[in-house]
Amino acid sequence: FCLIIFRYVTFFINLGNIAVLRIFRVLITIAVVPGLKTIVGALIQSLISLRDALILSSFILSIFALIGLQLYMGVLRQKCVPTYESFLNNSNLYNIGFNMTYEVYLKEIDNEKKFPSLDMIS
Repeated sequence: FCLIIFRYVTFFINLGNIAVLRIFRVLITIAVVPGLKTIVGALIQSLISLRDALILSSFILSIFALIGLQLYMGVLRQKCVPTYESFLNNSNLYNIGFNMTYEVYLKEIDNEKKFPSLDMIS
């Protein structure tokens, strides 16, 4: 009923810059066309179902995140890269090329003791 009143108000009174009331004309077309009314109703129902699915997915994702946080807390602190201090203390590391193999790396006396550990649990 309010939509019809707003429709007649916009026809007889020149509202000028008040374009907000023109939106109600679009709502009238939804009420008049039966196919469009069905489509809008189905769209609203699907958005409600999508909202429920997103809430459930975020809840399950947060549960898995908490489990992963508790299982791996403090375990993944070792890194398989040289530290910044080793670059400052050892000038030979600047001369290492990208073509270095594992055997060439271990031939140097300093690198045999400083090779990073790949063991993530110890």
